[in-house]
Amino acid sequence: MYAFKHKLHRVETALRAQMRVRGSMAQPVLVEQLTEIGLDFLCDAGAQCRIMPEGRKTPGPVFGVYVDIAFRLPESNRELQTRCRVIFCHRLSQDSYRFGCEFHQIDDADRKLLQDFLLNQ
Repeated sequence: MYAFKHKLHRVETALRAQMRVRGSMAQPVLVEQLTEIGLDFLCDAGAQCRIMPEGRKTPGPVFGVYVDIAFRLPESNRELQTRCRVIFCHRLSQDSYRFGCEFHQIDDADRKLLQDFLLNQ
């Protein structure tokens, strides 16, 4: 699925978002890229430790991990809320990580809003 994502139209963004993992408190992340099927976000080492499965803290492919992400598109009053399946983790620096995710649950109205945004970029 990740290889397919690279063939899709990707939009570079800098959207502030809130991410939750396994019932934890929401914490800020930065959505860096959007496609019709998923997103990439940046986070710090603290968030990375909460996202990665127990006993596995090294970057690379990720299996069986889901996060909830909420964000607003530019010029929209509606907050998009989605559950995402984490696909990969890349370490960018000592305290910076990029996670790639695919949408697992997103309601139809949010999907339509996202598609409209992507078409206009």
